[in-house]
Amino acid sequence: MTNLGQRDEPFAVEEQTLRGLKENIFRQLSTSEYFLFVDFKREKLENEDVHRGSLFSHQELALASFLGIEVLAFREAGVKAEDGIMRFLQANAIQFAEGDRHLLPDLIESRARKWDPNWRNELVLERDVAQFTDARVRNLNDRLGRYFQIGVKNLHKEKMATNCYAYLEKAIKLDPLSEISLNTVELKWEGYVFPNTHILPNTTRRFDALRIMHDNPTDPQFIIFSDYTGFDPPIHGEGCYELRYVVVADNFPPARGTFNLKLRSSLSSTRLKQL
Repeated sequence: MTNLGQRDEPFAVEEQTLRGLKENIFRQLSTSEYFLFVDFKREKLENEDVHRGSLFSHQELALASFLGIEVLAFREAGVKAEDGIMRFLQANAIQFAEGDRHLLPDLIESRARKWDPNWRNELVLERDVAQFTDARVRNLNDRLGRYFQIGVKNLHKEKMATNCYAYLEKAIKLDPLSEISLNTVELKWEGYVFPNTHILPNTTRRFDALRIMHDNPTDPQFIIFSDYTGFDPPIHGEGCYELRYVVVADNFPPARGTFNLKLRSSLSSTRLKQL
């Protein structure tokens, strides 16, 4: 995601509440891969032969710097050099003449070619409809269970996703239509005994979305970190269900995915499909 400085000041002025600032500017920056900073001339500074730049653009630049977002900076001729946050950054702003504003898009395009479009500052949920694992469950007398997993892919090129937790956020039975009440409780990562994990850049880690025992195919189990059975999601019986999962991490926006569970009396006919 990029950010053009010329529109920032009127946009930020229109934000009248802290909530608006957080949900709009902060959220957009937190999900950005790159930051495009353009410092346009504003009013002339008193007793100086230079102009100030865009106040709100500098504030966004400070936030981008704090978040570690790679910056491509441009400054219009006549703006006071090394002013504001720019004096503390090695942004090496590219200067353009006041009469060349119409050439700025082409200039930006030529300089932005160095940016890699093949990654995102994002976690995504993925699932192959045929993805499952059959395994004996030790604490259930070695009964055979089928585990349906969901992959969580870190699309960042170099940042590790830290302290990732997976949850079943919402469940709806589709026929007849009714929402199922859920408690917030952590799900188990595949082959891992702790509720939180890390995901390396450009890799995938899977969590157990649900488990179905071969000898009880219409009673799905959710492997949760709780010693209270009242936290078990009350999903039972043959039918179609819509399940929404969310994964949260310390340093990424929440990742959500919705899946359709077709629960059948024959386990071979049961499917968990991403919508």
